[in-house]
Amino acid sequence: MEIKFPLSLVFCDQCSLVQLGHFVDPKILFSNYHYFSGTSKPAERHFKAYSALIKRRFAQQSRGLVIDVGSNDGIFLKNFRGKAMRILGVDPAKNVTKYASKNGVKTISGFFGKKLAEKISKAHGPASLLTANNVLAHTPLLNDFIGGVRLLLKQGGVFVVEAQYVGDLLEKNEFDNIYHEHYFYFSLTSLMALLARHNLRVFDVEMVNTQGGSLRVYIGREEDGRPVSERVKRLLTEEMTRGLDSLKTYRSFANQPQYLKKWLRRFIISLKSKGSKIAGYGAPAKGNTLLQYCNLGPMEIDYIVDTTPIKQGKLTPGSHIPIFAPGHLRKNVPDYILILAWNYADYIMKKERWFSEIGGKFIIPNQNLINGKFLPSPILAIKKKNKINTL
Repeated sequence: MEIKFPLSLVFCDQCSLVQLGHFVDPKILFSNYHYFSGTSKPAERHFKAYSALIKRRFAQQSRGLVIDVGSNDGIFLKNFRGKAMRILGVDPAKNVTKYASKNGVKTISGFFGKKLAEKISKAHGPASLLTANNVLAHTPLLNDFIGGVRLLLKQGGVFVVEAQYVGDLLEKNEFDNIYHEHYFYFSLTSLMALLARHNLRVFDVEMVNTQGGSLRVYIGREEDGRPVSERVKRLLTEEMTRGLDSLKTYRSFANQPQYLKKWLRRFIISLKSKGSKIAGYGAPAKGNTLLQYCNLGPMEIDYIVDTTPIKQGKLTPGSHIPIFAPGHLRKNVPDYILILAWNYADYIMKKERWFSEIGGKFIIPNQNLINGKFLPSPILAIKKKNKINTL
């Protein structure tokens, strides 16, 4: 039996936090996880560069105990393996932690919070470097999670968070990044309010282009007294100017997805009426939000390809579109590819360059909304010298 849950957002006018209006039990979502970060080459490159930066900037902390919460298959932590380094992963997905440990990244299976933090501290000592990459939004008990960070973080230690940025979600109309695994959607303003409750201080921040736009936030214990960078001050001012602390801003955003829905569905149906074959590329959670919201199923999308082996041979939830390995594209060549994993669009189009060379076209749905209006066509193709042109 297929289970469905409501999907809506609510806004807190006290701390400016945006969150889901209905939470799904995390045990349903994460205990047996179908995403392995290591299957994504762009993700692997990102975490390699990210870990190198951290080791340079926080060399002393990197030589102590490094703990990554939500460590998945060890894609980030494996870059910290070395004689002078101790690493430990934490992840609730038993199938993923088993894989990570087997591949040399010691990983504890469990949901992180105060209780698990105390257990880790007793067994391994405090963490000099603690990271949470694309996991804070996946945590329904935020205060318990951050309370665990406070317990586990060593004096002088650094806590680094990467989280999808709600400012980019609004600006780029990334409504498909709203799904049940993401309980929360952070601005720097709302994140700082959360951290302050636990005597943790943001001392620096930077923007990174993962997940459609993310914050990378550097955090320490309040009593460590690290000076706050100008980047933090500038971004807080910018968020106030953009209205990220105002319900009015989010109500305005709520009107945007319907335009893409009407346009994309009409466009896809028009192509199918002409006998076109359409494949989807990527079966991420964001893709399922888009497919179900736009009422696109196997009558509109012939099949989907994804690099994650555990997803292959299955159907997309709700829309029931079959999923194959990317090699299926050459066996059953489509006329169009709808890129559902649009955050990897450039990589996908370069990887599948052969498709554009034989006349195939890529559709990237969320790159067509400009000031509330759509471009005449959503079709993108790779031209000579790897330039991407709108047709």
